[in-house]
Amino acid sequence: MIEDPAGSTVRHVYDPTTGTWRTFPHPFARRAWSANYGFLVGTYNPSDDDALDVIVLASRPFVTGTRLLVRPVGLVRRQNGDDKVLAVACADQRYGAICRLAEVPREDIERILAWFADWEAVPELADETAAWEAVALARRNEEEHDQ
Repeated sequence: MIEDPAGSTVRHVYDPTTGTWRTFPHPFARRAWSANYGFLVGTYNPSDDDALDVIVLASRPFVTGTRLLVRPVGLVRRQNGDDKVLAVACADQRYGAICRLAEVPREDIERILAWFADWEAVPELADETAAWEAVALARRNEEEHDQ
């Protein structure tokens, strides 16, 4: 589910209890998001007590609340453990055929890493295998968390 559209400078946070969105200035952003940002429904990341975050590459921004099919192609590994899955929008004409991190345009990766570098150490980038493993673990975590 998309929280922050590409180009956004504000943060949108979904409250599943009320089904509403809270919007506020992003506390760290010095530039607009270079990609769509959101979370993977049905996952749980114990490092931030929330769903697993996803950065979605697409040819256009998606409206807050948009649900779409994505394919993990990489993993942004942060020092604090709050990793982000890098994914592509499956139906996107430009990005939809990408299956591996090595196929992602270098300029897209550089823009994403630069966004994080504005306010923390530059994260490491892992490949699609690490991304799929993170998603599988977050799905198992969600099942355990719900019990």
